[in-house]
Amino acid sequence: MFYISYTNKELSMPVVTIAQSPGRTLEQKRELIKKITEAFVDSYNVKPESVTIFLQDYDDQNWGKAGLLHIDTKHTKG
Repeated sequence: MFYISYTNKELSMPVVTIAQSPGRTLEQKRELIKKITEAFVDSYNVKPESVTIFLQDYDDQNWGKAGLLHIDTKHTKG
C-alpha cells in the first residue's frame, strides 16, 4: 500500500509513503526509491530533489486484514 501527498506550498513536491511488511533488503529498497523517483521525474516533470519517499515497515503483529492480525493468520495456515 502506498499514499501520495503533496506539500501545501507547491504541487510539484510529491511525498510518497509506502507501508509494507519487513523483509526487503537494503538493495531492494534503494532500487524502489530510485524507480519511484524516476517515475515522478518522467511523469510529473519535477526535479529528483523534490521527491520524498518514506518506507514504513510494519511487523505482522502491527497490522491486520479481514478481522485478524496478520501474525494470527500465519499460525492458522499450517
